[in-house]
Amino acid sequence: MLLYLQEMVGTAVFAITGVLAVRKVDVDIFGAVVLGVITAIGGGTIRDLLLDVPIFWIADFNYVWVALTAALVTFFLASRLQKQAGLLLYLDGLAGALFAIVATEKVLGLHYAVPVAVTMGVLTSIGGGIVRDALAGRVSLLMSREIYATPILLGCVLYVLVRDAIPSIWISGWVTLVFICSFRFVAIYKHLQMPGIFSTK
Repeated sequence: MLLYLQEMVGTAVFAITGVLAVRKVDVDIFGAVVLGVITAIGGGTIRDLLLDVPIFWIADFNYVWVALTAALVTFFLASRLQKQAGLLLYLDGLAGALFAIVATEKVLGLHYAVPVAVTMGVLTSIGGGIVRDALAGRVSLLMSREIYATPILLGCVLYVLVRDAIPSIWISGWVTLVFICSFRFVAIYKHLQMPGIFSTK
């Protein structure tokens, strides 16, 4: 139940980021909402296709309803929301953390190896954002020195380690959520970037 709730919250938050990403562009409500929904379900869809399992939102259409509702509400409130500096980045960090936890646990539950679970956790977390930025004509955070995927990767590894040491999804999930969000939020607030030695420049 906890993981389901986390995934629903993550779905809503990612839908919000999708709409905010194109609010300043001349896009009508249909285009904005579609982008919001695609952002919300994109990463999980890619994960399920790669694992050859039933696609999560087809099995439970509530995910689409949640994404649709969040996108619609955001469309009409976007002018107010965008006054908050950096809101899109913080929301993206929160949604990524939630999806990382849920996806890693789901893949472990399918009895895949730990490296596969961690990989799918990262892919699910950043997949929707990559699709969003591509469709919105934005430069993806992944293609910059922004500390973006690193907290998610480390968080997925941490989730596996804590889950192995303390067999509690609740404890593992909250520890990981706090870790990823803290790491990502500090990076956003302090404008931290990866050291030059770890970049192509």
